[in-house]
Amino acid sequence: MKKEMKYNLAFTAGALLYNESLYFIQAIDYTEDYLKNEFSVHSDVLVTNAESSRKRIKSELDKRLKNLDVDYLNKFSLFTEQDQKVILFLAICKTYSIITEFALEVVFNKWKNFDNELSTYDFKYFLSSKLSEEQLNSISEHSLYKLSQVAVKMFKDVGVFKEDKLSTVHISDELVELLKTKGDAWFLPCILNPNVEDTE
Repeated sequence: MKKEMKYNLAFTAGALLYNESLYFIQAIDYTEDYLKNEFSVHSDVLVTNAESSRKRIKSELDKRLKNLDVDYLNKFSLFTEQDQKVILFLAICKTYSIITEFALEVVFNKWKNFDNELSTYDFKYFLSSKLSEEQLNSISEHSLYKLSQVAVKMFKDVGVFKEDKLSTVHISDELVELLKTKGDAWFLPCILNPNVEDTE
């Protein structure tokens, strides 16, 4: 009997998708209704030529953003670009546990041990430790490369992996407070944030 895959690996539609998210979130007129699936954002708000690409990105953004607390979306436009990117990365971590575990078990530990390099190999190796041999064999080499490429790009886009080295992402006190208020202080190590000390 085939063992069911524990992890959702369907995140290759895009990395952080920052620019797309700006247009998308701006088009959400009623945040509460959106989160309850009573309001939908049309894919036409996305600046992409191919309709199939717009629909794919819309589907991905819906999946991610609907895992956020309403306050992150309501206050999104008030935050700096860096804070906004961190909120989008939080949405990714809430949607894909494999990214959260990679951030906490590999990236954070590398940074703590002054190993500041990050590569697609790190994610491939991590994935091989999390999946059964059967599950791993069901993923093509091309798909494995794409998964690893997009995963590492997420860390680049949010600023955790910058100029070929791991580095702390500094965010506003307001966002730190919001993360703690919403029970999301667990996420601070995912961005190598110094405020992590305050959560222990």
